Amino acid sequence: MISRRKLVLGLAGAAGAAAIARALSLGPARDPAVRRALKLPIAPSGWPFPGARVVAPAAVFPPDFGVRRIYLDAGHGAPGNTGNLSCFCVEEQEFTLSAAHALAERLNATGRFEARVGRTAARPLPYRERAEDAARWRAEAFLSLHSDVRGRIETWSPAPGLTCPVNLAAPGFAVLWSDEGDPALCARRLALARAFARRMAEAGLLPYRGAAYSGLYEPDSAQAGVFVDRRPPGERIFVLRRPTMPSVLIETHHALDAREAARWTEPATLDAFAAATAAALADALGAGGVLAETLGAGDAPAPRPPT
Repeated sequence: MISRRKLVLGLAGAAGAAAIARALSLGPARDPAVRRALKLPIAPSGWPFPGARVVAPAAVFPPDFGVRRIYLDAGHGAPGNTGNLSCFCVEEQEFTLSAAHALAERLNATGRFEARVGRTAARPLPYRERAEDAARWRAEAFLSLHSDVRGRIETWSPAPGLTCPVNLAAPGFAVLWSDEGDPALCARRLALARAFARRMAEAGLLPYRGAAYSGLYEPDSAQAGVFVDRRPPGERIFVLRRPTMPSVLIETHHALDAREAARWTEPATLDAFAAATAAALADALGAGGVLAETLGAGDAPAPRPPT
């Protein structure tokens, strides 16, 4: 049986990832569940199909932008919380740690950011410690990276001896935020969330429309791909409501979609995402967070009391 570690290494190269995605997009998979799931209302030329173009959005930095501290939370990796299992049987905590380091390297290379990854692979880290660490470090934004799982789960075998979950019906990214707490902080969260979704879409990534989010997250009326946390009080996402700086959670992709999961191993996708992140941060943090100030009093939902 092939190990998850070997599979991750096998997917690390862009050529290997593209080959897997190309095979799936052309529909030769023998598993009936995969063949059924491939009947999608998405043009074969669009994301997440191989060949769909991704670009690097241009960031506009105000003259006084300086160097901003950005805390990157590699989602999950908390005690007893490894996250989802992807269509290639990769744990979410493995993906997010790799993606966070890739993003930190690219952000730091711009000279405009000091990005720090909040956890290591050495030990599980409780979410409360991450929020406290970000506050001590005086981070100016808290970005929690995740992958999502949506819809009915089927199974397939991406490699001999390996059985993994699969569902190709709901690709795309989602940016989550919380309207609990101080109104000014909530406005800055919303500004950051909208900037992220706008710039990710500009990069060529697909905004998720939220069909599976009913009762959990409410879609934003102004920007596709943005959702506010509407879980029952006490169950809402900690890293969205507790950090003292603006925080968002980015569901980078649908981890059960083999085409999209493969594309997120490609350097081009990671480059485009990093450029979108830099541009979004410039938009939301530049000029003292001017985007938050221009949202308008009636633009965001009424702030909820903290729980």
